Amino acid sequence: MKSIFRIVILSLICIAIAGGLIWGFLAGRSEQAAEAQRDAPVQAASRVTSENGHTVLTFDAAAQKANGIVTAVVNPDRQELENQATGVVVQLQPLLDLKASYNTSATNLLRARASARASSTEYERLRQLNQNGKNASDKAVEAARATAESDAALVQNAQQSITILKSATLLHWGPVVAGWLAENSPQLDALLMQRTFLLQVTGTASRSFAAPRQAVVQYADGTHAPGRFVSVLPQLDPRLQVPSLLYLLAPHPGLVPGINLSVFLPAGPPQNGAVIPSGAVVWSQGSAWCYVEESAGKFVRTSVQISSPVGKGWFQRQGIRPGSRVVTKGAQTLLSEEFRSQIQADQD
Repeated sequence: MKSIFRIVILSLICIAIAGGLIWGFLAGRSEQAAEAQRDAPVQAASRVTSENGHTVLTFDAAAQKANGIVTAVVNPDRQELENQATGVVVQLQPLLDLKASYNTSATNLLRARASARASSTEYERLRQLNQNGKNASDKAVEAARATAESDAALVQNAQQSITILKSATLLHWGPVVAGWLAENSPQLDALLMQRTFLLQVTGTASRSFAAPRQAVVQYADGTHAPGRFVSVLPQLDPRLQVPSLLYLLAPHPGLVPGINLSVFLPAGPPQNGAVIPSGAVVWSQGSAWCYVEESAGKFVRTSVQISSPVGKGWFQRQGIRPGSRVVTKGAQTLLSEEFRSQIQADQD
């Protein structure tokens, strides 16, 4: 009887211990779950919504100030239409070779003229002596005459060499650059010393285009600079069968002979539109965008056309109306917020 009683007591003790262990395990799991829930990051309300098929970012005044978002009104503007062309900074080694040949020929001409003057004077002196009592022999006079005629031929040959060089320069570079070479002008020295650069501009379409006095050149860093017209290049592009134009450019970082640049040439009458400043533009997937404040605190990403660059931005003929308010500082913040929201939506 006692043994049965002991067995019952031990069974109850084992049951109590097992129950305690199970309760402790479950309590620990509950505490871990509660702690994990407390430590989980609080999901901030998304600033990105969809309204009428457009993605809208909402930033109230406080959020705009905290994120450095600044807006400005786009003023109306009036700009000429533009044609896009391709420009390449010209390699000047051929022009440098022409200059060296021209200098050599000019030196030869000076020497030939000096020799011709001396031999002509000597021939005239001996001829006078020969006529005045034969004080110079006929042989000496004849030799002097031959020397004078030979030196005159050298002068003519040197002059012809310079004429040929001028013609070659005119055919290859046009009248303006040929004049620089002939006059040894400061413009030519500035080119050869790379204080200025020569840009060859060719249209991208198989049609001729006018030669405006000024072009807008777009550099790889997105900045723009004016190009000053020099002349029409007297050569045709064999692929497009259109003439090329020469423009002068001021030095710019990364501007080296052989580099290709986008060039915009005025074409057609002025049109009304608006200028989007460079600071308002952000780039995504190879396209330009800006954020327009459609209503107070609500921003929509809008495409920017970059076919008509101006001094400090891009001219828009349509898409963004004059008087619209665009983000001029902090546009990259809005773009990052928009993409972050897209990533979270994909993960959910």
